[in-house]
Amino acid sequence: MEKLLEMNVDDLSVSDKIDYYCKLKNECLKIKNTQLQIGQNIIHTVYPVLRNYKFEIQGEENIPVDSNAMFLVNHSNSHDIFTAYEVLSSLHRNCSVMVATDCLNPFTIGIFNISNATLLDRRNKTERFNSILNLSSKVMRGNDGVVFGESTWNIHPTLPMHNIRQGISKISLITQVPIIPTIFEYLEEDGILKTESKLYKKCIIRFGNPIIINYEENLIDQTNNLKNIMTKMRKQVWCDYNINRYKLSDINPKIYINHTYLKKFNAFGFTYDSKKEEEFLLFLKDEPVENEYTITKDGIFCPGITEKQYKLRKKLSK
Repeated sequence: MEKLLEMNVDDLSVSDKIDYYCKLKNECLKIKNTQLQIGQNIIHTVYPVLRNYKFEIQGEENIPVDSNAMFLVNHSNSHDIFTAYEVLSSLHRNCSVMVATDCLNPFTIGIFNISNATLLDRRNKTERFNSILNLSSKVMRGNDGVVFGESTWNIHPTLPMHNIRQGISKISLITQVPIIPTIFEYLEEDGILKTESKLYKKCIIRFGNPIIINYEENLIDQTNNLKNIMTKMRKQVWCDYNINRYKLSDINPKIYINHTYLKKFNAFGFTYDSKKEEEFLLFLKDEPVENEYTITKDGIFCPGITEKQYKLRKKLSK
């Protein structure tokens, strides 16, 4: 099955593509899910008490009411998975979020496991492939699916979206449900802060128009189109809320470093290792390999990793 998922589907004829996805669909029908969904209710009830920022949901009319869907979401911090469960539960929809376990502590894994999450270790190739089938199986049985297509947090100061992996496009073809491009934009407080809990003042959740993935067009091109759509959506959110992140000169380096430090090292339930996380991002040959900026000893703001250092933490908290 792993070899089947590795195939370059774009080289197949349309009829062969249909046969290919029918085989995958039949494999998904064999999968039995014994996970509980009670965790979704716990998150829906408890998380609003824990977060100290508001939600604003936009574009709800774009979500199909007569079928389930795949939600493709940008990924920027430790709150995203909780946000997905809380928001979709508030809209009376059951879902399964694809969750990487290799950066979580056991308690958080336990919460997501009883929330019907599709768990995987991103370092394990077999688990990555199986997660596509497992989530497809859940969607075929009536759940919505949620995928963070960038594979890890995008903490780049100016880049709206990293490249998106093809997994969600394959799930859409297996399950024959539309993809809803979705932006989570956390409006950050200004200035230097001491705790991650004070970082956000509001989260904008914006649902875009449904996208249908088809057999006729190139899968890589269709997946790249999803990235382009979400890039435009996120830039529009920035425009609507006067967020200036279009070029490096718009960024206050000290504030950026302070906020990024809090996201990485003060977040609940997650461990963010910049060097390891960078390996999960998809960079094309002509693209710079960067996801994070730092300040050098010479005071230069440039691509690089801010390490967990006591002196730096004290300096950035002043």
